[in-house]
Amino acid sequence: MTIRFDDLPEADQGLLRSRLVAVPRTRRGVLRTVLGAGSAVALGTFTLINNGAQRAAAATYFNDWTSTSSGPCGAGGYASGHTEAGATCGPSTPCYDRTCCWKYHNGAGNRVGWHTQGPGRGSRYYTHRPDACYAGTYDSWHWRFSDGRTYRCSDGWTCSTTGGCYRSICPWAV
Repeated sequence: MTIRFDDLPEADQGLLRSRLVAVPRTRRGVLRTVLGAGSAVALGTFTLINNGAQRAAAATYFNDWTSTSSGPCGAGGYASGHTEAGATCGPSTPCYDRTCCWKYHNGAGNRVGWHTQGPGRGSRYYTHRPDACYAGTYDSWHWRFSDGRTYRCSDGWTCSTTGGCYRSICPWAV
Protein backbone atom coordinates (compact mmCIF):
# COMPACT_ATOMS: atom_id res chain seq x y z
CA MET A 1 0.00 0.00 0.00
CA THR A 2 1.34 3.38 -0.98
CA ILE A 3 0.65 6.49 1.14
CA ARG A 4 0.43 9.83 -0.54
CA PHE A 5 0.90 13.24 1.03
CA ASP A 6 -2.72 14.07 0.44
CA ASP A 7 -3.73 11.03 2.53
CA LEU A 8 -2.11 12.43 5.73
CA PRO A 9 -4.49 14.07 8.24
CA GLU A 10 -4.25 17.81 8.82
CA ALA A 11 -3.56 19.21 12.32
CA ASP A 12 -6.11 21.55 13.81
CA GLN A 13 -4.49 24.97 13.52
CA GLY A 14 -6.77 26.46 16.18
CA LEU A 15 -5.29 24.32 18.99
CA LEU A 16 -1.75 25.12 17.89
CA ARG A 17 -2.36 28.86 17.97
CA SER A 18 -3.96 28.72 21.43
CA ARG A 19 -0.86 27.03 22.85
CA LEU A 20 1.46 29.72 21.48
CA VAL A 21 -0.40 32.70 22.93
CA ALA A 22 1.10 34.04 26.18
CA VAL A 23 -1.03 33.55 29.26
CA PRO A 24 -1.71 36.86 31.00
CA ARG A 25 -0.01 37.20 34.41
CA THR A 26 -2.17 37.29 37.47
CA ARG A 27 -1.39 39.18 40.65
CA ARG A 28 -1.02 35.87 42.42
CA GLY A 29 1.55 34.63 39.87
CA VAL A 30 3.60 37.84 40.15
CA LEU A 31 3.48 37.67 43.95
CA ARG A 32 4.59 34.02 43.89
CA THR A 33 7.59 34.90 41.69
CA VAL A 34 8.63 37.82 43.91
CA LEU A 35 8.33 35.77 47.10
CA GLY A 36 10.32 32.90 45.56
CA ALA A 37 13.14 35.24 44.54
CA GLY A 38 13.13 36.90 47.99
CA SER A 39 13.34 33.50 49.69
CA ALA A 40 16.33 32.53 47.55
CA VAL A 41 18.14 35.76 48.48
CA ALA A 42 17.36 35.25 52.18
CA LEU A 43 18.68 31.68 52.16
CA GLY A 44 21.86 32.84 50.45
CA THR A 45 22.31 35.46 53.15
CA PHE A 46 21.92 32.83 55.87
CA THR A 47 24.74 30.85 54.25
CA LEU A 48 27.04 33.90 54.40
CA ILE A 49 26.12 34.53 58.03
CA ASN A 50 26.73 30.87 58.92
CA ASN A 51 30.19 30.89 57.27
CA GLY A 52 31.14 34.00 59.24
CA ALA A 53 29.90 32.42 62.47
CA GLN A 54 31.96 29.29 61.79
CA ARG A 55 35.11 31.37 61.28
CA ALA A 56 34.43 33.29 64.48
CA ALA A 57 33.80 30.08 66.42
CA ALA A 58 37.01 28.51 65.12
CA ALA A 59 38.97 31.63 66.01
CA THR A 60 37.64 31.58 69.57
CA TYR A 61 38.22 27.85 69.98
CA PHE A 62 41.86 27.90 68.91
CA ASN A 63 43.61 30.49 71.09
CA ASP A 64 47.02 31.09 69.49
CA TRP A 65 50.00 32.88 71.17
CA THR A 66 51.59 34.59 68.15
CA SER A 67 54.49 36.56 69.63
CA THR A 68 57.93 35.06 68.91
CA SER A 69 59.73 37.44 71.29
CA SER A 70 57.69 37.11 74.49
CA GLY A 71 55.94 34.36 76.41
CA PRO A 72 57.62 30.99 75.77
CA CYS A 73 60.12 32.70 73.41
CA GLY A 74 60.92 35.48 75.88
CA ALA A 75 63.91 35.54 78.22
CA GLY A 76 63.92 32.39 80.33
CA GLY A 77 61.13 30.71 78.31
CA TYR A 78 61.57 27.16 77.00
CA ALA A 79 61.86 28.46 73.41
CA SER A 80 64.07 31.45 74.16
CA GLY A 81 67.17 29.85 72.62
CA HIS A 82 65.36 29.21 69.32
CA THR A 83 66.75 25.66 69.27
CA GLU A 84 65.10 22.26 69.01
CA ALA A 85 64.11 22.59 72.67
CA GLY A 86 61.49 25.11 71.56
CA ALA A 87 59.59 22.41 69.69
CA THR A 88 58.37 20.97 72.98
CA CYS A 89 55.95 22.59 75.35
CA GLY A 90 57.19 21.29 78.68
CA PRO A 91 57.27 17.48 78.69
CA SER A 92 55.30 17.10 75.42
CA THR A 93 56.57 14.94 72.55
CA PRO A 94 56.65 16.62 69.12
CA CYS A 95 55.24 14.67 66.16
CA TYR A 96 58.09 15.38 63.79
CA ASP A 97 56.55 13.00 61.24
CA ARG A 98 53.36 15.10 61.56
CA THR A 99 51.15 12.08 62.25
CA CYS A 100 49.34 14.08 64.94
CA CYS A 101 48.92 17.16 62.69
CA TRP A 102 45.79 17.74 60.59
CA LYS A 103 46.89 17.98 56.94
CA TYR A 104 43.57 18.04 55.07
CA HIS A 105 40.83 20.66 54.60
CA ASN A 106 39.26 22.31 57.66
CA GLY A 107 36.28 20.49 59.09
CA ALA A 108 34.98 18.01 61.68
CA GLY A 109 36.62 19.97 64.50
CA ASN A 110 40.00 20.00 62.76
CA ARG A 111 41.97 22.81 61.18
CA VAL A 112 44.94 22.49 58.85
CA GLY A 113 48.22 22.75 60.77
CA TRP A 114 46.71 22.09 64.19
CA HIS A 115 46.73 18.99 66.38
CA THR A 116 44.33 16.34 65.06
CA GLN A 117 41.05 15.54 66.79
CA GLY A 118 39.91 12.02 65.85
CA PRO A 119 41.12 8.57 64.85
CA GLY A 120 44.55 7.95 63.42
CA ARG A 121 46.31 5.00 61.84
CA GLY A 122 46.03 1.60 63.43
CA SER A 123 45.05 1.74 67.08
CA ARG A 124 45.95 5.43 67.53
CA TYR A 125 43.61 8.32 68.08
CA TYR A 126 44.23 11.98 68.81
CA THR A 127 42.53 14.67 70.81
CA HIS A 128 43.06 18.37 71.58
CA ARG A 129 44.45 19.55 74.87
CA PRO A 130 42.67 22.91 75.14
CA ASP A 131 44.20 25.71 77.18
CA ALA A 132 47.16 23.52 78.13
CA CYS A 133 50.06 25.25 76.45
CA TYR A 134 51.44 28.63 77.48
CA ALA A 135 49.99 30.24 80.63
CA GLY A 136 47.12 27.74 80.78
CA THR A 137 45.03 29.76 78.32
CA TYR A 138 46.57 29.07 74.91
CA ASP A 139 46.11 26.08 72.62
CA SER A 140 49.25 26.82 70.63
CA TRP A 141 52.13 29.23 70.41
CA HIS A 142 54.47 30.48 67.69
CA TRP A 143 58.17 29.85 67.88
CA ARG A 144 60.88 31.13 65.53
CA PHE A 145 63.52 28.49 64.95
CA SER A 146 67.17 29.27 64.26
CA ASP A 147 66.54 28.59 60.53
CA GLY A 148 64.35 31.75 60.48
CA ARG A 149 61.04 29.90 59.97
CA THR A 150 58.15 30.42 62.37
CA TYR A 151 56.31 27.35 63.61
CA ARG A 152 53.02 26.89 65.42
CA CYS A 153 53.11 24.25 68.12
CA SER A 154 49.60 23.10 69.07
CA ASP A 155 48.98 20.78 71.99
CA GLY A 156 47.09 17.53 72.14
CA TRP A 157 47.11 13.93 73.24
CA THR A 158 48.24 10.91 71.24
CA CYS A 159 46.43 7.84 72.55
CA SER A 160 46.34 4.14 71.82
CA THR A 161 43.37 1.83 72.15
CA THR A 162 45.71 -0.75 73.65
CA GLY A 163 47.50 1.56 76.09
CA GLY A 164 47.47 5.03 77.55
CA CYS A 165 47.93 8.53 76.23
CA TYR A 166 50.88 10.90 76.11
CA ARG A 167 51.15 14.62 75.51
CA SER A 168 52.00 15.49 71.93
CA ILE A 169 52.77 18.64 69.97
CA CYS A 170 52.01 19.34 66.32
CA PRO A 171 54.84 21.56 64.98
CA TRP A 172 53.66 23.32 61.79
CA ALA A 173 55.38 26.00 59.71
CA VAL A 174 53.22 29.14 59.52
